Amino acid sequence: MDKQAFFRAQSAVLGEGIGREGIGTLSERALHRILKLAVEPDESRHEIKVLGSVADILNADGITEIQTRAFERLVPKLSKFLPAYPVTVIYPIARQKRLHWIDPETGEISPPRKSPKKGKPSDAFYELYKIRAFLSQQDLRVLLVFLDMEEYKYQNGYGRERKKGAARIERIPTSLHETACLASREDYRIFLPEGLPEEFTAKQYARAVGQKPRYAYLGLRILKDCFGLISHVRTEGREYIYRIEK
Repeated sequence: MDKQAFFRAQSAVLGEGIGREGIGTLSERALHRILKLAVEPDESRHEIKVLGSVADILNADGITEIQTRAFERLVPKLSKFLPAYPVTVIYPIARQKRLHWIDPETGEISPPRKSPKKGKPSDAFYELYKIRAFLSQQDLRVLLVFLDMEEYKYQNGYGRERKKGAARIERIPTSLHETACLASREDYRIFLPEGLPEEFTAKQYARAVGQKPRYAYLGLRILKDCFGLISHVRTEGREYIYRIEK
């Protein structure tokens, strides 16, 4: 995916009428639609029935699935598709986002507020773990796409400001930064950051990748069980010690 293709797709989708009155009104979410058009501008190749399921894209490159969350839904598709086609799974990650809150009663949209969180490769651990049984297969590649986004939420949650647990209704990507392609064992070394010692604990790994321990542990399982990039060498007290493998 290149930036020119992304911006052409973005212009096409935003030209369909997303604006103050159009947030969340398209039949397909803007993020999903923009990425689909960026990968394959020919819409006759979108939403194609294949082996009893519907592929987001089927073209000369194989099947492409754009999955913004809930990778468990991919498991039945991958079981069918991979024996017959190369499959690319695209996962968008918000490198930087600005939050807009919408009053559900008046429809008023708040001025945007920049989120302090910045997207990183390890943000994919939670979803990748759900399809770990397929990650090492030769015909599967995962493309992490880092985007700046405008995120819109209804202020209908709980707490004093009604923001906790609020419903997200739209994410609109504004710019494409870079992509990371995971297609081979070596590609997964992106999850072994510089500065990580050759032997390390799970807590050290969590700090190095900037994740909560429970999500970092999923990354460790992927690296160890799917690719043999790390191994468990010993236990010290209640902590496992891992080693980076060549």
